[in-house]
Amino acid sequence: MKRIFYLAFFACHFLCAQEKSKVLYRNEIVYLSNKSKLEIESFIEEQREIAKSKNVNEYSINIPYDNFSEISNIKGVAINAKTNKKSKLSQYDISTNELKQRDIFYSDNKYKHFDFNNVEDKSKVEFSYKVKQNEPRLLSFFAFQHELQTVASQFQIKSDPSIEIGYKLFGDHQDKIVFEKTKEGNLDVYTWKVADMPAFEEENRAPNFTYFLPHIVYYIKSYTKDNKKEALFPDVEHLYKWYYSLVKDINKLDQTALKTKIAELIKDQTNPKEKAKAIYNWVQENIHYVAFEYEMGGFIPRDAASVFDKKYGDCKDISNLLNEMFKTAGLESNLVWIGTRDKPYSFTDVPTPLVSNHMIASVKIDKQRYFVDGTDSFCPFTFPSAMIQGKEGLIGISETEFVIEKVPVVDKKENHLKVDMKLKINDDGVQGAAKLLLSGYEKSDFLNVLASNKQKQDEILKSGLTRYNQKLEIESTEVKKNEYDNKDAELLYNFKLESWTKKIGDKIIVKPILLAPFKEYIIDTKERKLSIENDNVFTNDFTYVYEIPENYQLDFIPENSKKENEVLSYDISYKKDKKSLIVSQKIALKKLVIETKDFDSWNALVTELNSQYNQSIILIKK
Repeated sequence: MKRIFYLAFFACHFLCAQEKSKVLYRNEIVYLSNKSKLEIESFIEEQREIAKSKNVNEYSINIPYDNFSEISNIKGVAINAKTNKKSKLSQYDISTNELKQRDIFYSDNKYKHFDFNNVEDKSKVEFSYKVKQNEPRLLSFFAFQHELQTVASQFQIKSDPSIEIGYKLFGDHQDKIVFEKTKEGNLDVYTWKVADMPAFEEENRAPNFTYFLPHIVYYIKSYTKDNKKEALFPDVEHLYKWYYSLVKDINKLDQTALKTKIAELIKDQTNPKEKAKAIYNWVQENIHYVAFEYEMGGFIPRDAASVFDKKYGDCKDISNLLNEMFKTAGLESNLVWIGTRDKPYSFTDVPTPLVSNHMIASVKIDKQRYFVDGTDSFCPFTFPSAMIQGKEGLIGISETEFVIEKVPVVDKKENHLKVDMKLKINDDGVQGAAKLLLSGYEKSDFLNVLASNKQKQDEILKSGLTRYNQKLEIESTEVKKNEYDNKDAELLYNFKLESWTKKIGDKIIVKPILLAPFKEYIIDTKERKLSIENDNVFTNDFTYVYEIPENYQLDFIPENSKKENEVLSYDISYKKDKKSLIVSQKIALKKLVIETKDFDSWNALVTELNSQYNQSIILIKK
């Protein structure tokens, strides 16, 4: 799906300098005119104080845009703090560049770039520019916070009274934002101001910055022309009406070859679910995801027959192909507009294209709706892709009918990592064999990593175990991928772990738990300010079967331990018989997002878990 650009790059570079620069002011005025047609123009101005000239990123400016917008009147000046000498920005300093994005093959995304010259410590830089927005449906947002401290910031909309606007605030620090509505001549003026906004600091594994950054999303609900009210996006019904207009005339090419393939795929399937799975797996295996974001091509799917013939497409193209194939097979299928978890918005919050940056298909079988995303080559059938769990989907039923449903979060039991180990103890360590089974997202993540790193197959296979204990020395591996079968991915290992036992007299001391998920995963609650996002919830189920060495017997085993709270759980138990000790270790991650209010609970349980990892068994000679 086409991504709507922000009017200024946020967080182009996060800063680590000791002396901090700051934004002295950042202002934007959006003019909404309704004369011969709707016209939208913004004027942006900003001034920064640069603490240290060596921090070049702080006065290296990028202004993104695409073919729906135009950038003009770029002006800038650097002001020397000591001499007050001004160095103006030359038009020769400004370059136009294609925006290269790792996951997008072709787009119309560009940016203007310039660096200020003659910047010294404590210099001020200021710049301004205009943006003309040519598509009134694709407005964006204004952010009141920056990666630098912001002294003052103001956002204004000056609108013809015949234009009805909508807006909504998101993010933190909303209590700092002051709003007022006034008149300026005949114009309605909406003003939001903020002062003394702290710098925004990025943190590893946090949700997208839009969940935290205070910002206002604004859009046009309707406008009046010649005494007639024209609706754009007053509600989700009108958003769907526009979306439907973009897809109602697709799929006009001959589908003979496509229908032949569908018949071939489902000829031996009588169960609707098996038909859907056969189609979905074929698309996963044979249609390659290639993202395109060029003008309306970022919103309109390409013809299903063309995608089938070329064997590649973006999310819209693949979803359209799946939808056509499902329907041709006699299944109830629909296109779905959806936002990934990077988007904090719902369709009722802001009924605009800003909400949905992705498209999938849905198929309904025996009254159960399944959300199907063909862009994930190994996501199991009946699973949504991990990045849309918990998000609203706008499901197109007909020209006038749609439903909004929330995509389920896949239960932790469905995403299962199971390891069974058979182990022998010697004077210096342990050695053994392990069978590792992966299901759900655990399986699909593994297969995706394997497929994307074909030169590192051996390293990736070994990491299945070594990520939980880097001291493991893997001697051999085997793998059964079972990509599209209803079977777990299976990995077999032979390994040894030296210096893992300690011999004292006639006793051998062993730490029986070899794999340690969340070891030392203590959250620094003084430093960490943002929540932590996980790709999915999951369960780990590890079993260690220790063969008791001949002429030894168990002298001590730890007590069983079981703990649980709202974010995490573990259950560790020990069972002995005449010739072996069986250790069971179960761990479950229960929340997609660990909120800051969860940190103390998390730390308490991880501390308990780490103490269990340090427990030992003692063997004594008979």
